[in-house]
Amino acid sequence: MIRTSTPQLPASITYSAVLGQVLARRRQLQGGIHQKSVADALGITQSAYSRLEGGQSAMSLGQLRRVAFFLGTAPNILLADTDSFVQHLEARGVTVTDDKVTSSSELLIGLGILAAIFASAN
Repeated sequence: MIRTSTPQLPASITYSAVLGQVLARRRQLQGGIHQKSVADALGITQSAYSRLEGGQSAMSLGQLRRVAFFLGTAPNILLADTDSFVQHLEARGVTVTDDKVTSSSELLIGLGILAAIFASAN
């Protein structure tokens, strides 16, 4: 039997997107706090906060500090969690970048792998 391999699509995600997913996960684990509540605490709109969680916008250090305290933690804990998930992603062949991912399919694959890692962490 001749076996042909299917080319694997590359997976890529930004560090900001991983941080955003860490924030979303922590927010949901704390009784399903709504994005609007966090956005209000940051003094931004819900849609602007949604872009932060989705990795489409980069979070400032001040925003990171305020959201951490709102969620009952410290910025270094959020960053340590993010770095841990980055290591898991990179071990699975996902490229984590500081710049915007240009291919939406690469991003979706990266987000899917991250979701699987989150699911196995529970």
